[in-house]
Amino acid sequence: MRILLKGSENLMATKKSNKKWVSFLKIFLLSFIGTAIAVLGITTGVLFATADVDAILGEDGASMDFASVVYYIDQQGNEVEYENLYQDENRVWADFANIPQHVKDAAIAIEDERFYKHSGFDLKSTAYATFNYLIRGSSDRGASTITQQLVKNLTGEKEKKATRKIKEIALAIGVEKRLSKDEILELYLNSIYLGHRCNGVASAAHYYFGKDISEITVAEGAAIVGITQYPSLYDPIANPEKNKEKQETVLYKMNQLGYIDDKTYEEAKAEKLVFVADTSEFASVQSYFVDQLIAEVLNDLQEKCGYTEAVANKMLFTGGLKIYSTIDPVVQRNMDIVYKDQNTFQKAPKEEQPESCMTIIDPYTGQIKGVVGGRGQKTADRVLNRAFQAPRQPGSSIKPIAVYGPAIDTNVTAPGQIWEDQQVTYNGWTPKNYDGKFKGPVSLRYAISQSLNTIAVQVLEEVGTRVSYNYMTNKLGFTTLTEADINLASLALGGLTNGVTNLEMTAAYSSFVNDGVYIEPTTYTKITTHSGKLIYEKEQKKTMAFSKDTARTMLNLLQSAVSTGTGGGASFSGGYSIAGKTGTTDNDKDRWFVGMTPYYVGAVWTGYDQPESLYFFSGNPSAKVWRLVMSGIHSDKNLPSKTFPSASMSKYTSADICKTSGLLASEQCALDPEGSTIVSDYIFASKMPSAFCQFPHLAEQEEQPPVLDEQVPENGQTQNPASPPADIDPDILSENGL
Repeated sequence: MRILLKGSENLMATKKSNKKWVSFLKIFLLSFIGTAIAVLGITTGVLFATADVDAILGEDGASMDFASVVYYIDQQGNEVEYENLYQDENRVWADFANIPQHVKDAAIAIEDERFYKHSGFDLKSTAYATFNYLIRGSSDRGASTITQQLVKNLTGEKEKKATRKIKEIALAIGVEKRLSKDEILELYLNSIYLGHRCNGVASAAHYYFGKDISEITVAEGAAIVGITQYPSLYDPIANPEKNKEKQETVLYKMNQLGYIDDKTYEEAKAEKLVFVADTSEFASVQSYFVDQLIAEVLNDLQEKCGYTEAVANKMLFTGGLKIYSTIDPVVQRNMDIVYKDQNTFQKAPKEEQPESCMTIIDPYTGQIKGVVGGRGQKTADRVLNRAFQAPRQPGSSIKPIAVYGPAIDTNVTAPGQIWEDQQVTYNGWTPKNYDGKFKGPVSLRYAISQSLNTIAVQVLEEVGTRVSYNYMTNKLGFTTLTEADINLASLALGGLTNGVTNLEMTAAYSSFVNDGVYIEPTTYTKITTHSGKLIYEKEQKKTMAFSKDTARTMLNLLQSAVSTGTGGGASFSGGYSIAGKTGTTDNDKDRWFVGMTPYYVGAVWTGYDQPESLYFFSGNPSAKVWRLVMSGIHSDKNLPSKTFPSASMSKYTSADICKTSGLLASEQCALDPEGSTIVSDYIFASKMPSAFCQFPHLAEQEEQPPVLDEQVPENGQTQNPASPPADIDPDILSENGL
C-alpha cells in the first residue's frame, strides 16, 4: 500500500512538473514572439524615424524650452550668471562639464545601469517589459532607457500603448545615431521634471538647495535624481521622508555598481539635507537693466537677424540662449543702494514724491554698466524705465553737446575767449540768465561754469542752428529731436519739442571722454545658443563726433563747471578728474546732472512724471545722486586716482585774463582783496582783448547774488525767471561750490 501510494505521489509530482514546464514554454514562446514582434517593429521604425529624430532634436541639441541666461564677464574674465529669463517653466541649462560626475552616476545607477552599453534600448529590459505586458497586462518604466526617457521628454507623448513604445524605441535608436552618449545624458539631465516647475538638475539645485548644480554634494545629488521617477511622491518639500527613502535607494545602487565606495555611501546617507525651496530666482522681478536688454535683443533678432517677432520672442524666452551682457554688478549695486535709500532725496511737502533715473556707461566701449529707471523697489517686469523710455527737457545740460562742443570744433570760440554778457534779442525773444542780471565781458570758461544763457545763445548763433542740429542727430545719436527744434531757444537752452532720454545724454557726453568718438550704447555684446554657437554679435556704430582736441578741451572746460560753477555738488575725493554740467528747466520742473570721470559717464534726471516744480530741493538733487553713486563705485572698485588727458591747445594762444572783467590782466588784478583774479587761458590770437583790466574792478561792478543753477524755457518758450530767494540756505552754496 505504501509503495502504491508513494508511486502515486511521484506520478502526481511528475504531472505538476510537466504542467509548469508547459506553462513556462508557453510564456517563453509568447514573450519570445512578443519580443520578436517588438524588435521587428523597432527595426522597421528605425528605417523611417530619421525625420522624427530631426524634428525632436533641434539644430542645437533639442526642441525643449529653456530659460535664456544673461551673463556678465567679471574682472578675471569669467562668465558669471546674472539673471534668467523665464516664461512658464523654470528650466535652466547646465553644461555637461558643470554637472558633477556623481549626479551623472546617480542617474545611470537608478535609471539605466547599462546606459553606456546599449544602442538606445536595452534588450533585457525590453524582454522583461514585454513579458509583463503580455502575461500580467501591466507596464513598467524600468524598461525605459535614459535615451527612451529623453525621447519621451522631448515628444511629450505619454500614452501607454505598445505602438507608442515601439516608436519610442525606434526614435531612441535614431537619437543614439545622431548624438554621443554624453550628449544624450546631458540632454536628459537638463530635461527631466523634478517638481515645482523645475525642469533639469540645474533649476532643481537652485530651487531645493539654493546652489549652483556644480556645488551639489553626493547626498543632495541623489535626492534630486530620485525625484524624477515620481515627482509628487518624492517631493522633498511636501514628502521629505519619501524623498529620503528614495535618496538612500539611489545611494545604495550607486554603491552596488561601484560609483561610490562604502565610506562615501555611509557619509552621504548620514548627511542632513537642508531644503530651502529657493523661489527667489524664479519669482524675482527683472532689473531695469534686463528690461532694456530684452528690448534690445528682441529688436536685434528681428532687425539684424531677420526673425519674425513671434520667433524672436520664443528664442529669447524658451530658446536657452546665452546673452552676454555689459552690466557691472558693482556699478549696479551702488546705483540700487542710492536709489532705494529714502534719505537720498529730500521729502516733498506732498504725498507724491519726485522720480529719478540714471544711466552709467563705460565711455571707451559704449557698454552700459548700470541702469536705474525709477526710485525705490522695482515691483514688476518691463515697467516704465525712465532712463530709456521717458524723454524730458534737458535744460542747460544740452549746452556742451549742442553749443559749446560744436563751437570749439568749428573754431567759433576758445576757452578764454571774451563774450559780452548783455541783453540780446532775436525776433522778439530775449533770453535771460537765471538771476535776471548781466555780468558784462566774461570768458567762455566762466560762461560755461556759471551756465549763462545769453552767452550760449550768442555762441550758437555764430555756430548755426542747422550745424548744431546735425551734430546732435548725425554724430551724437539723438533720435528724439525734430526739425521744429532747429532754433536758438531749443538748442541753446534745451526747450525741445519732445525732450531727450537719459541714455542719449549719457552716450553723447561719453564722446568727450573717448577723445571725441561717439559709440552707440549697448546692454550686451553677443548672443549664442546654449552650446555656444554664435547667433549674433553686437555691432556698435562709431562716429567721430568731435576732434580729439575739441573733446579734451571740453573736458577741461566742464571741469571748471564742477570745481567753480553750478556742478559743485557732484565733487568727491579720491584724486579723480570730475567734469560735468547741470541742467534746470523753467520753474524747476527738471533737474539734471551729466558727469564724467576718467572711468565712467553718468546722467541723472530728477522730476515728476507729470512735470511740476521741484522748488523744495536745496541744491541740485541730481548732482547729489551722481556724487553718492560715483563715489561708491570708485571706492568699491578701488580705482586708482586718474586725471583727464590734456588738450594740445596748439591752435590757441595763452593769455592772462582777469576772470572778473574778461580783459587782459594787469598787475593789480593779483592784489584783489578776495584773491588774485588772474586766470591763464587760451584764446585765438586774432581775438586777443585790446584793453587791460582797470583795478579795483570789484568796486565798479554791481554785487551779484550767489550762483544757484540755471533755468531755461520749456519747448522754446520765452521765460521770465524768478529772482533767487533773499535768504540762501548754506546747503545751496555748498552744493554749488561757493
